[in-house]
Amino acid sequence: MRQKYFTIKYFIVIALISILLIPSLVYANKGSMIIYPRNVHLEEAGQNAIVAWNGNEEIIILSTDMRSSESTLVLELIPLPSNPTKVEEGSSESFTKLVEIINRKVREMRTRTLTKKAKALGVEITFHKKIGAHDVTIVKVSDLDYFISWVKDFLTSKEFEYVEFPSNFKTTISNYLNRNINHFVFDVIETNESLQTINPLIYRFKSNYLYYPLEITATSDVGWSSPRVNIFLITKGIINQTVVRNAGLYPRIGFNEYNIRLTRAELKEISPELEDLFKSDAFVMNAQYFGPLNKLKKDLIIHQQDISKPIEHTNLMIIVSIIIVLIIMTAIYKKFKK
Repeated sequence: MRQKYFTIKYFIVIALISILLIPSLVYANKGSMIIYPRNVHLEEAGQNAIVAWNGNEEIIILSTDMRSSESTLVLELIPLPSNPTKVEEGSSESFTKLVEIINRKVREMRTRTLTKKAKALGVEITFHKKIGAHDVTIVKVSDLDYFISWVKDFLTSKEFEYVEFPSNFKTTISNYLNRNINHFVFDVIETNESLQTINPLIYRFKSNYLYYPLEITATSDVGWSSPRVNIFLITKGIINQTVVRNAGLYPRIGFNEYNIRLTRAELKEISPELEDLFKSDAFVMNAQYFGPLNKLKKDLIIHQQDISKPIEHTNLMIIVSIIIVLIIMTAIYKKFKK
C-alpha cells in the first residue's frame, strides 16, 4: 500500500537565486512535518517566492520543487494574516523573468558605477479548490484546541494514514493566533521519485504590513537543515535593512546604493498580478539567510514607517543647487546690508 506523508510548510523562506554569482535559480529546503511511518524519504529540492506589498494588499507567488523515494502525498500549511481574496495558479516564468530583470539592472548599475565609481466550532472553511497539482483549503481559526482536532480529521479525509505533530506545533499555532494571524492554507500535493517543478500558487490578501512567516519554519521537521534561503521583496520604496536583520535575514542587494526600480511594464513581465498591485513603479530587494532553519524564530514583518522613498539623483541635484543659491544670496544680502 502506498504510504502517505504530512508536510507542514511551516511557511518557508524561499530558495531562489544567488543573483550576483549565478544566473540560474538556487533552491533551499522548506520546513516539513512528516506523518509516520517515516520510511519514505521526502526531499524538498527547492522553494521560490516573490513577496510584494503596496501598503494595503500583499501578493505571494510561491513555487516548490519536490521529490520523494516513492509516491506520497504532501500537505503544506501556510499561516496568513487575512483571508486571501484570490488564489490562482501562476507561472514559474515569473521567477526567471524577475532574475533576468534584476541581473540586467545590476549590470547596468555596475557599468555606471565603474564609469563614475466554521465559526461556532472554531474553524471556518473559507476556500476550497483544486488548482492544477494543488488541492487547496483555507480555514479561519478561532479556537486552538478545536483546530488541532480538525486538522487530524482533515488529514484522515485526505487519506493520510497517521498524524504526529511536532512537539511545539500547538505552541507555534497559538503564537500566530495571539497575533491575530488566524488564516491557514492547506495545500495537498502528490510527489514521486522524479524531481517535479510544481507551478506556483499566487496568494493575494489584505494586510496592513508586509508579512512573511519564518517562525513556523523553525519548528518544522527540517529545522535542523542549513539551506541557502533567498527572498525577494517588492515595495513602493526601500526597506530599512535593520528590520530585515532583526528577522535573522541578511540584506543583500537593493537596500543601499543599488536601488533596483521595477517599471509597471517590468512588473507585468514578472506577473500581471504585480502590475495590478502597484499603480506606479516599485523597488525590489533581496535578503538571504545561511544556517539552520530552526534559528529563524521571528516572522518578517515590515510596516509602512520601515519603508522610505529614495531621493532621485535629479531631484538631489536640484535640492543641492537650491541650497547653494540660497547660501550665495544670503552672503550677497549680508554684504550689501553692511
